[in-house]
Amino acid sequence: MLDGRVKTLHPRIAAGILADRRQADHRAQIVAAGIEPFEIVIVNLYPFEAASRRAGIAADELIEEIDIGGPTLVRAAAKNHANVAVVTDPARYPELLAAMQGGIVPDGTRRSLAVEAFAHTAAYDSTIARVLPAVLEDGSAGSSIDPFPPVLDLRLERVERLRYGENPHQAAALYRRRDGQPESGTFASGLRPLQGKALSYNNILDASAAAALARDLRGPAVAIIKHLNPCGAAEAEDIGTAWHMALAGDPVSAFGGVVAVRGVVDRSLARELASIFLEVIVAARFDADALEVLALKPNLRLMEDPDILLPAAPALELRSAGAGLLVLEADRLTDEDAPAAWQTVTSRLPTSTELVDLDLAWRVARHVGSNAIVLTRDQAIVGVGAGQMSRVDSCRLAIEKAGPQRTTGAACGSDAFFPFPDGVEACLAAGVSAFVQPGGSQRDAEVIAAAERSGASMLLTGRRHFRH
Repeated sequence: MLDGRVKTLHPRIAAGILADRRQADHRAQIVAAGIEPFEIVIVNLYPFEAASRRAGIAADELIEEIDIGGPTLVRAAAKNHANVAVVTDPARYPELLAAMQGGIVPDGTRRSLAVEAFAHTAAYDSTIARVLPAVLEDGSAGSSIDPFPPVLDLRLERVERLRYGENPHQAAALYRRRDGQPESGTFASGLRPLQGKALSYNNILDASAAAALARDLRGPAVAIIKHLNPCGAAEAEDIGTAWHMALAGDPVSAFGGVVAVRGVVDRSLARELASIFLEVIVAARFDADALEVLALKPNLRLMEDPDILLPAAPALELRSAGAGLLVLEADRLTDEDAPAAWQTVTSRLPTSTELVDLDLAWRVARHVGSNAIVLTRDQAIVGVGAGQMSRVDSCRLAIEKAGPQRTTGAACGSDAFFPFPDGVEACLAAGVSAFVQPGGSQRDAEVIAAAERSGASMLLTGRRHFRH
C-alpha cells in the first residue's frame, strides 16, 4: 500500500524473521498464526547514495530513495542471527551458496554476516544524515554538502591488517573510506600489489606520497620519495629519460625509496628500476615484459594505478592530534598556482627556461615537509631542503644536496615566504638565478632587494603550501 512504501512491514514477514526457533513458545505462536520462519534474508537497500550523486535530482525524488523496510528487515535478521542468515553484500553470495549445499549456514558465518549487516545499515543512515541537510535546504541533490558537520561519521572499511606500524612494536591496519574516489589517492579503492611482500605502514605512506606528487607532474615523469619527501622528480620527453633525471637528483637517498611512474613501465625501464634497491613502484601500467623482469625481485612491491595520471580530486585529510582529530580540505593545485598568475617583483623577468624550472619547483615544494626549499634545473630536482626548523637551513641543505655544479642557473621554489634575506642570499651565493615564493613577509622588500642586487628574478604567488 501507499505506492509501495509499505510492503515488507507486515507481521507475517517480521515474525518470520524474528522468531527464535530455539524457544518452544515462539515456535508455537508462529504455528498458531500460520507463519513460516525464514532462514535467509537478502536485502539490497534503495540506492540513496548513488541517487544523491545524480545532478539535478529533486529533494522529493531523493527522499523516495530512503529505504525504510529494507533496513528493518536487515536489522531484524541480524538481531536474530542465531536462526537467520542476513546478506547485504553480493560478494557474500558464493560463500552463502556453498554453505547452503550443506543444508545450513554455519553459526560463525551467521555471526559475521550479522556484524556486517549492522555496519551496513549504520553507514546507510550516516550517508543520509550527511547528504540530506543540504538537499532539504537547497531543494536538490548536488548541493554543497558541509564537509565539517557538527558530527562527522566516517565510513571506513578495513582493507588489511599490517605486519606492524611505524615501528615493529606498534600494531596497525589500513582502512579506506567507502565513499572515497579512485582519483583521491592510490589506496582509495583498495588496490593491492601485483607482486611483492605485504605493504608495511611506512610503504603505504611513501607510496601514497609518491603517487600524489606524480599527479602534480606533467607528461612522462617520475617521482622518487624517501621518508615522505621527494628526493627526485623529473619531467621529460619519455619515461626512461625522466627516470635517469629523477634518480640523478639524489641517487644516495633513492636507495630504499618508493618510485611513482607517470606512464608505462616497459622492459627497458624495468631493468633500470631493478638495478637498485627499491621498496615500492607505483605506475600507471606495467607491461608484460616489465613484469617478467621485475618478477626476479620477488620482494619488490608493484602497484598499478591508472588514476595516477589524473589530477587529485577534492578530498578531506584526517590527522590525529593527541586525543583530537584534525580534518581539512586536501591541498590541491589550482589556477592560482600556474605561472600566469604569478607576479614578477624584480627588474629581470625569468627566462623561458627558468620559468619552466620555477613551475616544477613550485609544484614539487607542495609535497616537501616544511620548511620546504626545492632547487630545480632542466626540468628536474637537483636539491631539496625539507623539514628544517629555519628556512635558511633548508636552503643550505638543498644547496649541499645539489652541489656547486648543479646550483648554477638553478631555480628555487619555497613553500612559504622568506622571513629574512639570508636564505635567498645563500642560494644566490651558490649560483641560483630565479626564485618563486608566496611573499607576505614583513621583510619582503629586503628579500626582493637581495635578488635585485644580484640580477636574479623573483616571482610571488600569493599562495602558501605548508606541509607539516
